[in-house]
Amino acid sequence: MKFEIRTIDEKLNNLTQLVEENNNNLKSKINETDISDNYQFDDIDLPINSLDMLDNLEIKLMNDKTYRAHLVKRLSAIGGKTIKIMVKRIMSMLFMQELLCEFSYNGRGNKKHSFSKLMINKLIFQSVQQIKKFSMIETCTNDIEEVIKYVLIQSPFKLKKKQDSVVVTTMAN
Repeated sequence: MKFEIRTIDEKLNNLTQLVEENNNNLKSKINETDISDNYQFDDIDLPINSLDMLDNLEIKLMNDKTYRAHLVKRLSAIGGKTIKIMVKRIMSMLFMQELLCEFSYNGRGNKKHSFSKLMINKLIFQSVQQIKKFSMIETCTNDIEEVIKYVLIQSPFKLKKKQDSVVVTTMAN
């Protein structure tokens, strides 16, 4: 009987120690990725309207993990009922149509730049996948990619439509 109690006590101590180690590991990971809501985005103007601004943002994203984590959190807060709506909102918040006209998803010879190679592309994926209801969808990655491709393809048409409406309103006045 004493032996059984002693073995149970040892097992209980081992389990307690494991639980404490897990808690400490979790706390350290939380502290590593702790993101305050007070982070300032003063150094980057959104939406981005030039390749130079985009290059500056890309450099900052590559060098500053904290900034990257804050931007992912900020973009994931945009939300949307569907992946399509959320990605479109993120893209319109981040980029001007004029800049998007310079890109295709995979690039196209010397004519267009590749959007898929940008760090901001990865951030869009991370932001959408942070939303629980979207992360559980098996086709989430493909859906995000398709919407980004669609937005990039449509940007010249949206820009032309916007310019045409400006011309019509100025002629009406």
